[in-house]
Amino acid sequence: MKSRNFCILLFEMIDLHTHSNISDGSLSPKELIQLAKKNGLTAVALTDHDSIDGLDEAQTEADNQGITLIKGIEFSAAYGQDRLIHILGLGIDTASDGFWDIYSNYRKIRSEKLGYVFEQLHKRDVEITPEDAMPYAVGGYLDRQAIAKSLIAKGYASVISSAWIDYLDYIPYIEGELIDPREAMDAIHAAGGKAFMAHFHMPIGLKGYSETESRQRLEELKSWGLDGMEYYYPSYTEDDSRKCARYIEDFGFLISGGTDFHGANRPGIHLGTGNGNFRVPDDLLKEILLPEKRALCVS
Repeated sequence: MKSRNFCILLFEMIDLHTHSNISDGSLSPKELIQLAKKNGLTAVALTDHDSIDGLDEAQTEADNQGITLIKGIEFSAAYGQDRLIHILGLGIDTASDGFWDIYSNYRKIRSEKLGYVFEQLHKRDVEITPEDAMPYAVGGYLDRQAIAKSLIAKGYASVISSAWIDYLDYIPYIEGELIDPREAMDAIHAAGGKAFMAHFHMPIGLKGYSETESRQRLEELKSWGLDGMEYYYPSYTEDDSRKCARYIEDFGFLISGGTDFHGANRPGIHLGTGNGNFRVPDDLLKEILLPEKRALCVS
C-alpha cells in the first residue's frame, strides 16, 4: 500500500457530525448553533438521525451567528443479516426533488411499520400508544425517536439512552422500517451531497466482520455510491485510525469526521473537541463540498 500521511495544519475548528433534539440530542438546532459559536467553531454539520427537520432552524441561527452550516443527515440503513449501518449525508440540498421523493417516502413507510414496535412494548407491559408518541413526531411522522421520548414522558426511562438500551434496542427492525443503503446514497447524491460511512468500528458499522469481509462490504458499498469514511471520531483507537486510513487509501475514499455530539445525552463528548483533545481538520470542508485529490499522511 502506498503511504499517505495526514499532514494537516488546523486553522479553524469544525464538527461534521452532530445531533439536535430533533433526533436524540439534547439541544435544539438553534441552541446547538449557539454553542458552536461559543466554542469557537466556524462550521458545523447538523446530521440528525433520519431527519432534516432541524435544518431550517439551524440555518437561520447559523446566519445570525456567522457560522457555516453544512446541511446533513444520518441515515440508518439495513445492511446484512440483522445489521444496520449509519450513512452520513453531508452538503445536501434538501429542496432537491430527487432527495425529497426518497426521503419522504421512507419516512412515511417507516411510520406505518411502527405498530410492531408498540406491540412488542405492550408484551413487556409498557403501555405506550401511538397517541402518546405523536407529540414527539417531528415532521408529522412517527419514528423510534418519538417513541423513546414518549417512554421518558411516561416515566419508563429517565434519559434517551436508557429508553433505547432498556426497551427499543431489544426490538428488531422489520422490513421497511430501515432504508436500503442504495436508496440512502441515491437520496444524498440527488441532493448534491456526499455519502460517508459513520463510525465504522461499531456494530452499526463493520465491527464483527473479518478483514476480508470488511473489504468486500466496502467494495460493495462503494459500487453503490459510498464516497468516503469518517476518519476522525473521538472513540477511535490508534488501531481503528490506522485501519480506517488503509481503507481510505485503498478505496480512494473522501474523508470526514466529527464528534457525534448529542449534548447531555452523551456526556463527555463536547461540540468540536470530543473528549477534549479531539479536532477535525478544517480543510475537509473543501474536499467534501468541492472534492479535490490531495496527499494524505497517516502514520
